[in-house]
Amino acid sequence: MARGIITALDIGTSTVTTVIAKKQKDESLQILGIGVSPSFGVRRGVVVDLEDVTSAIRRSLQEASRAAGVSPKSVNLAVGGSHLSVLSSRGVVAVSRADGEISDEDVRRAIAAAETFIPKNPNKEILHIIPKDFKVDNESGIKDPIGMNGVRLEVDTLVVECSSHFLKNIFKCVESAGVGISDYVFSAIAAAEAVLSKRQKELGVMLLDIGGGTANFVVYEEGVPMHAGVLPFGGNHITNDIAIGFRTAVDIAEEIKLKHGSCLPLELAKKEIVRLSDFIPGEEANYSRKELAEIIEARLCDIFELVQKELKKIDRVALLPAGVVLIGGSARIPGIVDLIKRELKLPAEVGTPREFSESIDESASTILASPLGVISWADKNGSGRSDDFIARSRAASSLKKWFQSFLP
Repeated sequence: MARGIITALDIGTSTVTTVIAKKQKDESLQILGIGVSPSFGVRRGVVVDLEDVTSAIRRSLQEASRAAGVSPKSVNLAVGGSHLSVLSSRGVVAVSRADGEISDEDVRRAIAAAETFIPKNPNKEILHIIPKDFKVDNESGIKDPIGMNGVRLEVDTLVVECSSHFLKNIFKCVESAGVGISDYVFSAIAAAEAVLSKRQKELGVMLLDIGGGTANFVVYEEGVPMHAGVLPFGGNHITNDIAIGFRTAVDIAEEIKLKHGSCLPLELAKKEIVRLSDFIPGEEANYSRKELAEIIEARLCDIFELVQKELKKIDRVALLPAGVVLIGGSARIPGIVDLIKRELKLPAEVGTPREFSESIDESASTILASPLGVISWADKNGSGRSDDFIARSRAASSLKKWFQSFLP
């Protein structure tokens, strides 16, 4: 296997996506191959059928490998789904050096101390412990305490956990498909690497990824994640609502959504008609496009109501200057940006992977944001450079790289 190859795998409710990239001599990343396979055996981001998921992964890997001309030995995995949870923890340590200068080892010890206060649950696995803010003696609001002088060092952290059973099931599927796992990362944090600018992260921004079964999000402020989570609704719920409202099959409802969908019914005339005969020969039923938009609007408003509750938890309702950056399959629904602006009282835009914008078709960029983000994440953190299998555990020693990656 050539050095510099990085492979990302994103196992979603609707699709399984593989992206193979190569690190160039000029430090840029070149996309070699992309494989997308329909996802079966996944519900709300959780594996419910090992065999179906394994088959979907294998098809996605094979498609990407054919396009790239290389066969990856291992992948960097995007982790999402309804099993994820987020909490906060604080660690406190005494500065170790006699002269009181804070070292990187003091920072590591403080974050490790924060880990000890996380409730122990054998069914949970820590994905990330992210330092949000440091305090030196009585001075708070410090982002990088290394080199400063003090006696006492405190850190506030954001902890992202997931179900250990979920990880084991995913690992089984991936390894059964013939590859190992180099590393894994919360999909929203990975996507932020590809989509969000440094300025957006500094000002305050939410990345919202509306996938098939769930909506993942992460909120940044002053350059670091301050909140994250998973909402239990996605694009498939919109499709299901259309299937019920239009009394048709789910596959037909998905086609109707893609061809005629909108989420701003007030901008549509009642005379605009959706004819089911365009999708099912001989079907005589007709519905107004305005009715379709009302169904889509109602479900999206449910999602945005949950988003608003999450922002309320961190006192950021209508207080993110860079607003909401939207990715995922539902990001292309006409009118969704205006609906977000109306419901959340925030600026909004559809996000695209910045580094890969020239090599990725614009229509697919929101769907590929997560796996492309994993590529950026792996490159930034040194994972996948040789693309060899690395057996990893989340022991304290293996977390050091993760701690450092979140330091300013």
